[in-house]
Amino acid sequence: MFGPARRTWVLGGGGARGAAQVGVLQALFESGVEAPVSVVGTSVGALNGSAIAAYPSLAGTMMLREVWLSRQAVDVFRAHPLGTIMSGLRRDQVSALPQQNIRRLIERAQALTGITTFEQLRVPLAVVATDLNAGRPAVFRSGDLTPALLASTAIPGLFPSVRIEKREHLDGGIVDNTPLKVAVEVGAKEILAISLMGGGEHAVVPTSLPELIARTLELSLHHQMLADYEQLRDRTRIVVLCPITAPTATWEMKREHLARVMEAARVATAALLSQRGSKLFRHSGIHYLNL
Repeated sequence: MFGPARRTWVLGGGGARGAAQVGVLQALFESGVEAPVSVVGTSVGALNGSAIAAYPSLAGTMMLREVWLSRQAVDVFRAHPLGTIMSGLRRDQVSALPQQNIRRLIERAQALTGITTFEQLRVPLAVVATDLNAGRPAVFRSGDLTPALLASTAIPGLFPSVRIEKREHLDGGIVDNTPLKVAVEVGAKEILAISLMGGGEHAVVPTSLPELIARTLELSLHHQMLADYEQLRDRTRIVVLCPITAPTATWEMKREHLARVMEAARVATAALLSQRGSKLFRHSGIHYLNL
């Protein structure tokens, strides 16, 4: 149906919204979309991307689904993250939760895939983090996966920074939440991106400071992606899929909620692929998926 392609898949960040990314990935493979030739990921997109780069197939996506429904995933956010940051930090603290929470999730994923280094992956993976010392993206492509994934998913204020080669790193979403530029810079001629911060319309106005922060962050990161897309679309064919979730979905890690989000994203993506077929990938475009 979709024929051979040489696409780089770009997976954006978004905390617990990564469950929607899993649903989109499942629908892509179920519909026969060609597996990626390389993967670029930021934050939760890097974690999801490591599983897809390990097993670029429906089987790899189903492994990833098991990771998202695991106890380790539920434990990542034990409380409302923004509330924790705002009410629980002492003056001498820079992180609210232990790194162990996210480390256990990464180890769970690696236990399923059996892969712990970039070199073992079946397709190349680029993991984007933020180099705090240099104030710019840091891209990891070789060596142990764990430090790179810990760095890319180290949400500021929530998890501690990660020291790699004497430099401190935080979540890649700070500087490049949907890393289209990274993919283009390494020569990608065709990109399929899954961007998680789609700033769609919301009937409910934020009623608390954490909700307001979540909404403004969503809009800021989404418009960053739109600006990058407009700048790069003449150089590379870019198709962006944006599953629309509520701003508060960023930290909702209850198993039942995650399962619903994955299924809703799968159904919405399957419907788009069924309707558009291979035409979807003939031209650059941004497609919003209402879950």
